[in-house]
Amino acid sequence: MKQILSIFAAAIIISALAPFSGATEWEGLPASMADIVNASPAIPEPVLTPPERLRTVVCVDPGHPNSFNSGLAPVNGTTETHINWLVGVRLEKVLQDLGYEVVMTRADEKTYVENKDRALLCNAGGAALSVHLHCESTPGSGFALYYPDRTGTHNYKNDPDNGFKGPSAQVMAGSKTLAETVSKGMKEKLAGILPSRGVFGDSRTAVGASQGALTFSIFSKVPTLTIEMAVLTNKNDAAFMKTEQGQLKMAHAIAAGILLYKAP
Repeated sequence: MKQILSIFAAAIIISALAPFSGATEWEGLPASMADIVNASPAIPEPVLTPPERLRTVVCVDPGHPNSFNSGLAPVNGTTETHINWLVGVRLEKVLQDLGYEVVMTRADEKTYVENKDRALLCNAGGAALSVHLHCESTPGSGFALYYPDRTGTHNYKNDPDNGFKGPSAQVMAGSKTLAETVSKGMKEKLAGILPSRGVFGDSRTAVGASQGALTFSIFSKVPTLTIEMAVLTNKNDAAFMKTEQGQLKMAHAIAAGILLYKAP
């Protein structure tokens, strides 16, 4: 009886797999279930693609200290490094609240990072743009923006990348648009507080005049912008930048310009 049931069950399985009407079809069936599985068409492997970033990445670089300039010289009761850092961390928070992802080039106020390495950190972080925060010691008052306007040559003789040329024409064009757009946002937010001193090429700076472009501009692979947020040697500018309210105002002004340039 068991043998009859086994034969009957086998017949049901075979009929479910491939109905047949004669001996020819019977002889054409695979010899075992393993053969049936092996004879099935191969299922293609899924194609895996790299994950896409869901948010715009902004690289925020609080300028100084580095071996070229520590930024720690006292100016009107503060230092450039201190102000750059405080605005940087406030800008990081403002941008994150707007929905951006932020890459910082320094983890704390007094960590030394060379200017070339700041650009490399921004590039490696997948940034869509980089913003370098500085303050000036010069006659006058207000903020100024600088972008790479010509190809520069890295001129640090003890550096293995001495002689490196950059940035590309595409980066220069994008940087000019970035500078003009951020300037517009800053003017609106800082109207009646700090005047705009204009938008200029890196070649107008001391280092840019020597190298052709600022060092982090030379190595940047994304639109890059240097913001001289205020003139610290001006007592009124310094008084504004030393307050938490002033630092927040500056952070919001820069963020407004970034928002005009590229959405989160």
